[in-house]
Amino acid sequence: MKSENFFQGAKKVYESIEIPTELSSRMESAIDTAMPKHHYYYRQAVCAMAACFALFVTALNTNQVFAQSVSELPIVGTVAKVFTFREYTWHDASREITAQIPAVSGTGNDDLEARVNAEIQTRVDAILDEANKRSELEHKAFLETGGNEEDYIPVTVTVTYDIKSSNEKYLSFTITETEVRASSYTEHMFYNLDLTTGEDITLEDLLGEDWKSIADESIREQIAQRSQIEGNIYFDGSDGIPGFESVGDHPNFYINASGNPVICFDKYEIAPGYMGTPEFEIPLPSEQTDS
Repeated sequence: MKSENFFQGAKKVYESIEIPTELSSRMESAIDTAMPKHHYYYRQAVCAMAACFALFVTALNTNQVFAQSVSELPIVGTVAKVFTFREYTWHDASREITAQIPAVSGTGNDDLEARVNAEIQTRVDAILDEANKRSELEHKAFLETGGNEEDYIPVTVTVTYDIKSSNEKYLSFTITETEVRASSYTEHMFYNLDLTTGEDITLEDLLGEDWKSIADESIREQIAQRSQIEGNIYFDGSDGIPGFESVGDHPNFYINASGNPVICFDKYEIAPGYMGTPEFEIPLPSEQTDS
């Protein structure tokens, strides 16, 4: 009965939250990447068509598998658990989508769980809906501009999650969406939760008032050290490509098992693509002082 009430409560909160409109800003650049150059003139029509679609979840609901009992799901850490709340798969001529959508339970804070789980469902449903619509439009555009069905390569979309740390105070995990066409695109969502307050953890909470200068200095030092290794290249402005300057006001990060924040950069943001998505662990101030 407890697990049924949890799922029903999460579902009600999830259904009451408006889909973030900013997610659609990814569509134009994604279509640019996906369209063959000789189909480029069709791009504007595709974008216009895509903008007219409202988000929907009916297709998702008919292809989902709900966990039957919270007690049967794997426990992470000593307090909270992150588990696969819903699975979604879809394979056809235009796309191959596989998603594992997580939820949080066992924190002892119902408001925190409702807020986070509703946000996860909203954001992932929006991403999957866009992926479905975009893949259909790209497939249709390919065929209507002279492409052969047998030559079309379906878009591959994968949504997974990774638990970074869990203890009595913190819970940190990431959700990753990867889309593969001729090239690949990856988007990360970061969740760093203070289980004692029910609030999101910030870098200022971990590093103190001077968090930005502490992070900037540490990353510069790590880049300098890593650059000594053959094959490691980071942008430095020498070819007109600006390199690392500052973490900015809202850097992406997770908390590792040691309790340190790890700041993450997107592919191509501060280094060539083959360097992947650079990550930099920032020691907490007490550890820096001890060293």
